[in-house]
Amino acid sequence: MPWMAAGNLTIYFWFFAVYTSTLVYAILFHRHEIGLGFKQLFRRKRAENDITQDIHMRLMASYKEVPEWWYGSVLAIAAALGMAGIGAYETYTNPAVVIFGIVLALIFIVPVGLVYSITGIQVTLNVIAEFIGGGFVKGNALSMNFFKAFGYVTTAHALFFANDLKLAHYCKLPPRTVFFAQLIATFVSTFVCTGVFNFQMHLNGICTTNAPWGFTCPGINTFFTAAVFWGTLGPHKLFGKGPYNLLLLGFPVGAILPVLSYFAKRRWPQSKIVRQFHPVLFCVGGLLWAPYNFSYYLPAIPVAVLSWMYVKPRYLAFWSKYNYVLAAAFSAGVALSAVIIFFCVQYTEVPFEWWGTDVSFEGCEGTACRRFNPKTELPAVGYFGPAPGNYP
Repeated sequence: MPWMAAGNLTIYFWFFAVYTSTLVYAILFHRHEIGLGFKQLFRRKRAENDITQDIHMRLMASYKEVPEWWYGSVLAIAAALGMAGIGAYETYTNPAVVIFGIVLALIFIVPVGLVYSITGIQVTLNVIAEFIGGGFVKGNALSMNFFKAFGYVTTAHALFFANDLKLAHYCKLPPRTVFFAQLIATFVSTFVCTGVFNFQMHLNGICTTNAPWGFTCPGINTFFTAAVFWGTLGPHKLFGKGPYNLLLLGFPVGAILPVLSYFAKRRWPQSKIVRQFHPVLFCVGGLLWAPYNFSYYLPAIPVAVLSWMYVKPRYLAFWSKYNYVLAAAFSAGVALSAVIIFFCVQYTEVPFEWWGTDVSFEGCEGTACRRFNPKTELPAVGYFGPAPGNYP
């Protein structure tokens, strides 16, 4: 039986809460927009006074739209290839896991997309995919990897795809050109990612503490640990009769928060605190307790306070024009500097040391530190907790 730290218990509780919170929030706060969207989806012709016919839609009307069967064909081909690959190799997984990912995306794509478009925060479906998948494939850690991959990636890529279409819509790019551009980029990235992966796997000590260039693979190790946690052990042992069943209270807590927020905003519509409270973001905040500590997030706070609490109220036009451009510039600058630093300094092993290059390997950052406490030392039998055969 695994014994989780307080940080992991916290994030799993809020992971459970964020899923129900997202669904309930979308229904309560955006049910009219969702209903309107589905009506427009099946409406062949739009009236001249249709509220969806804004200036962007009228300008884009000069281009030919992408037929729905194009998207359907891509989905069918991708699903068929995924199911064929799972069935042809020894994955010990039912090919229907691909269908599971599509169904999960159909349920969450609109609520998650709404939250993403409003707040810029994407609710990931990795834990709910593991929770559901673990109930189907008890004791199968390998199969859990496919449940997590298809359950999470399907919705995440759909949102990235929609984000590109939204940007192209505002830039007035032809939809069919964007469609083929995305297909070509996806096809090319398949070979690029495979090549990079094969290069990494041939490095000595890859994914260990002695890996070259810091390739310690924290994400991959987390993926493997989660596969054992949710696959080999399974949610029925951990959250059924196991020691962590109280964490399931996250589901009702997450469902209640949007309801309280909805009625509070109707009761006190002028309250600044009530208006700015977002139930889904409140749950997402609980996900930051692990695995990193708050020192990784603190540097962003002064920049955000300066932008939102000082510049925006005083120079709104300046803020509206440059705030998001500056945010994109920061992200692009970090990515560009990482490429330059890696190939010019790390890859060529040029000696370059200062506080910023060494601090990330000090203390418990590079390797896990063990708290010495005689009461928590392993007894002579080699384990603590229930004896083998006596698990719940």
